[in-house]
Amino acid sequence: MTAAEPMTSGRRTPLVDGRVAILAGLTLLVILGLGLAPTILRERTRDWLAYEQAADRLVAGQPLYVFELATTDDEYYLYPPPTAAIWGAVPSPEALLAVKVVALAAVGILALVAWPRAGPRNRLLLAGAIAVAALVASPNLHDLVLGNVMALYVGAVAISLARPGWLGAVPLGIVCAAALKPVVGPYLLWLLVRRRADAGRVVAVGVGVSAAFAVLLGPGRYVEYLVALPEMSVLVDLPSGNVGLSSISREVAIAGVVVAYAATALAALRLDAGRGAAVAVAAGLLAQPSIGFNYAGLLLPAVVMLWSADRVAGLIACVAVPLVTIASPPLAALLVAGLAAVRLDGLLATRHAPTGQPLR
Repeated sequence: MTAAEPMTSGRRTPLVDGRVAILAGLTLLVILGLGLAPTILRERTRDWLAYEQAADRLVAGQPLYVFELATTDDEYYLYPPPTAAIWGAVPSPEALLAVKVVALAAVGILALVAWPRAGPRNRLLLAGAIAVAALVASPNLHDLVLGNVMALYVGAVAISLARPGWLGAVPLGIVCAAALKPVVGPYLLWLLVRRRADAGRVVAVGVGVSAAFAVLLGPGRYVEYLVALPEMSVLVDLPSGNVGLSSISREVAIAGVVVAYAATALAALRLDAGRGAAVAVAAGLLAQPSIGFNYAGLLLPAVVMLWSADRVAGLIACVAVPLVTIASPPLAALLVAGLAAVRLDGLLATRHAPTGQPLR
């Protein structure tokens, strides 16, 4: 039995029929997306303004990282130098939006993992359903409006999960080089334990892209970035918009980071690939103390990986995670990790198995 083939009783039931989970999850995401759209569209923050301002400072030879803002119109720039350089070359919110839409649609590649033995037609339908789910999920819609980079992370992590080798490593390495965030840390740890060669490929791509920009912009810009890193904790103390664990307290946030990495390491060592990956991706929302609602977009590839290993847990996650995310993305991440830690499909199979004939 593979991770993508949960134990069944020989006859399909609503709990293990993948079509039920897909239909239920997609329907719920569409309903929530439509219901929350008016609120999401009222978002006034535009994160791409931070890239624009940083690009202007880069061209003018001024410091990239300014943590004593002169006006309320100034934005914190918290990424490595490449994002500012790229924005200076292609200063277009529309281009960023188009790239993010493509990245979200690429989540459909996870169909290769979620249903590996299905026929071409079924895999195509599944890929389309996952892609549509990524595009209509309210956290991703919020990211499209906000102008952040989390949609790029959603797509890059999904491709990395689905395609081992350089094809999967290159997008994630580029995104990390341009906009490194703590949220990706647990997944990189999982890669290091379970797919060490791919972890090396991601690092190689990230270092290669960074080296190219260091030559282009001058190594001093990276020295400036490293010096500014401690100051980037300014986000922990934001008065509003912070729905991460740091909104409770710094102590809880630190505990969340410890739990995220400990759970990822344990999952990588003890769980199968689908469950372990689900834990690692979801743990990113605990490893990043200060997060916004848009970070919860990463839970979609996590849920798909969980569904690939356990149809029952996956169905529960498809229905529950979108609802819980609205209340608390960290709580939704804990739900995904908790479901990945149990074997609900095994319990169902045992219940339906003929006496004396355990199912395989």
